[in-house]
Amino acid sequence: MTQLFSRIGRAQSVTPEPRTTEEVTAYVQRHLRRNLAAGIVDAVFFALATQIISNETVIPLLVTRLGGSTLVLGLVGAAHNLGLFMPQLFVAGYTEQHRYKKPITLSWGGVGARLPFLLIGLAVWAWGGRAPGLALAAFVVLRTLSAITLGMVIPAWVTLIGKVIPTTRRGVFLGFGRGLGALLGVGGALLAGHLLETQPFPRSFALCFILAAVAVFISWLGLAAHREPPDLAIKPKMPMMRFFASLPALVRNDPNYGRFLVARAVAVLGTMAIAFFIVDGALRFDLSGREVGLLTATISVFTGLFYLVWGFVADRIGHKTVLCAGALTMAGASLTVLITPVLGGLYVAFGLLGATLSAEAISSSNIILEFAPSEERPTYIGLTNTLLAPFRTLAPIIGGGLASIFGFPGLFAVAAVVSVGGALLLSLRVREPRSLRPTFM
Repeated sequence: MTQLFSRIGRAQSVTPEPRTTEEVTAYVQRHLRRNLAAGIVDAVFFALATQIISNETVIPLLVTRLGGSTLVLGLVGAAHNLGLFMPQLFVAGYTEQHRYKKPITLSWGGVGARLPFLLIGLAVWAWGGRAPGLALAAFVVLRTLSAITLGMVIPAWVTLIGKVIPTTRRGVFLGFGRGLGALLGVGGALLAGHLLETQPFPRSFALCFILAAVAVFISWLGLAAHREPPDLAIKPKMPMMRFFASLPALVRNDPNYGRFLVARAVAVLGTMAIAFFIVDGALRFDLSGREVGLLTATISVFTGLFYLVWGFVADRIGHKTVLCAGALTMAGASLTVLITPVLGGLYVAFGLLGATLSAEAISSSNIILEFAPSEERPTYIGLTNTLLAPFRTLAPIIGGGLASIFGFPGLFAVAAVVSVGGALLLSLRVREPRSLRPTFM
């Protein structure tokens, strides 16, 4: 299948394959409008899907409806994060050996990453009512499989975007595409809320996943429409053990990058409370399906608005500033859930959470492109996300443990403090990489 998509990736246009830096630059500029449009379709519909089956509202409620405890909910989030981020380093070397990254994103990102959306919907529909334990197991397995495959795609996809969208256009590009997707996701969130309100369980959740499956397939069509130039230089094939042995020197030789990894690890731990916001709200305010939809729509609105804000800030100031702001809004969300005595405060918290999620989506990968030499981008992307994977995995587990021991208030207080610590480390200890390695591509 990869060979089939490789032929498709090479047969992108009738223009000759660019062979020099000047020809690559001209190729990118010639196809920039097409790639911007294709990338926006990809981003819009993938973002729409994530709002219909929101990680912050719909999925935690589904897990609890299928009988999962707070610890199980934390483990579900951990399995997803581990699957998404751990494999990236193991495929980075393979990715770097290919002049075209689009065929990898099409093949692996098609069946493996997107089909499980549909299969989860069918499993929940079939087993959610009469065998909830089986439905929960199918959900965990399929969602983790999707995350693993998506994680294998990410180094290729991020490198592809780095090749076809210039540095000073990436923030606005992702901001507009994902922002539009998030704003369209308001409708998707309200539709999800309507289904949860009016359809019986488990059909309500199953329909949400089926609709999300349609959206991610459309996003795949946008991905397929990209025009990609070849890499002029690719790293020679290296034995896996030698590849891994070279990685410590990469971090040692770039102290700023090493400090960035430490700061990001702390900020990632600050997200430990996210999955528990909706669970705490449901217990305290007896949320209806309509209110769950409105809370999800709140995330969509603020995510969409802040995609535009952070995209503008990232292109003009830098991605470090965006990530600092995202850690602070995460702290604000945790504190707001902690202190609010009314349902309205929950809407404020989910709005701040939307700002955090958009900051992460805009800048967490884009900033890595600015640390890395062009031929080593997949390695930097894979290394960064794999090193952060244990922290992303531990965050919801720690959150579930703290909630079990100290209750939700203790969890939210700790999460806020850790998020502020991550923001301070990033602000005070890390230099903006763009100022050290200015590049066009």
